[in-house]
Amino acid sequence: MDQGMKKILIIGGDSFIAGQFINKYVSTDSITCYSRRPTGYEKEIVVKAFRDMPVEAFSGFDAVINFAAIVHRPEVKDQELYDDVNYRMACLLAQKAKQAGVRQFVQMSTIAVFGCASRISETTPERPQTYYGSSKLKADKELVAMSDREFKTAIIRPPMAYGGGMAPGNMLRLIRLVNKHIPLPFGSARNSRDFINVKNLVEFIHLAVEKEVEGVFYPTDKVPYSTRNVIEEISRQLGVHTINLPSPSIFLKLVEKVRPDLYQKLWGDVVIDRQLALSAIGYEPRYTLEDGIREMVESFKQQK
Repeated sequence: MDQGMKKILIIGGDSFIAGQFINKYVSTDSITCYSRRPTGYEKEIVVKAFRDMPVEAFSGFDAVINFAAIVHRPEVKDQELYDDVNYRMACLLAQKAKQAGVRQFVQMSTIAVFGCASRISETTPERPQTYYGSSKLKADKELVAMSDREFKTAIIRPPMAYGGGMAPGNMLRLIRLVNKHIPLPFGSARNSRDFINVKNLVEFIHLAVEKEVEGVFYPTDKVPYSTRNVIEEISRQLGVHTINLPSPSIFLKLVEKVRPDLYQKLWGDVVIDRQLALSAIGYEPRYTLEDGIREMVESFKQQK
């Protein structure tokens, strides 16, 4: 094996970001993945439950990356379910990895641990507002405490990821919305939000593994964008003219009161301190909003 090649075990290989990671690094690293649904990847083991993986399954790997999670789903009201998958299972997997002699455990977390914070810096308090954010924070704290000289834990807390074809989530919803050719209420949306192109995210994860880092990390794109910027770029890539109407303040106050989560996503600020985001391990994001939306729009058109 090449000296620079890492032996990486991926848990949750059927997740979107894991798939992007595997596609990019399958030829440069030795990657084995455990999935709950088959993806067709050659070195894939399909299991019913990740928690049942024996300690021996972790032996011989340099790093384990945990992508397995139940993400924020408003219809799921069971905090125990979130805690069981995102917290207890993540810690159990890390304990097994440590027992097997793995040197690094990488946990995919989220900026949802900060709740509705509009500015995220080293001093921002962690105040999750959802079961998803709360369960991830519990795991983050326990995993950081597990780190020692022989076993390093890296917690990655990205903002919303997009690109890479049909990335699930709000960006895809906005593409569908713009494609309806209806006036939209974002003319006065001068907010500032951090996103991350999924290609930037997988490069950051790989660099974290390559450098065997430990700690908490906040990768983002180079610059934040407003909802209006995003809508205009989607319109350009779709080749449609979108009328962006200014939103009356009374309308915005109503949305903020009735659907604070929706208001925060579309009109609120979420900006990560640039020093925190970009300089931690010397990573420089190469891909832009234009790149990611182009990929998503092309996939959207093909599916149509």
